[in-house]
Amino acid sequence: MYLEEPFTLTPEIFSPDNDGYDDFLQITYHFEKSGYMLNLQIFDSKGRFVKQLVKNELLGTDGYFTWDGTTEAKEKAQIGIYILNFEVFDMNKNLKKYKKSIVLGGKL
Repeated sequence: MYLEEPFTLTPEIFSPDNDGYDDFLQITYHFEKSGYMLNLQIFDSKGRFVKQLVKNELLGTDGYFTWDGTTEAKEKAQIGIYILNFEVFDMNKNLKKYKKSIVLGGKL
């Protein structure tokens, strides 16, 4: 039903400092068929909620989302490691979860 790893994150380290280089995290996906729904939440390395990036969005077979490094409060997230928690489900309520980590970098 699901690909083993439908999500790809690029770049692995991004720096949302508006220098024109790796300012956004791109989250691409690929499924064999359309019709899946996605919830995507971002947490910091201590497990604290940072942002609900996607909520109950209907997916096609291919697409992408971006994260600009902001929090739910529209503030710039701190430099560090972040966990992306993906929940993919179909109309029959079959649920599959994925977790991926990325690094939000920047100048100190």
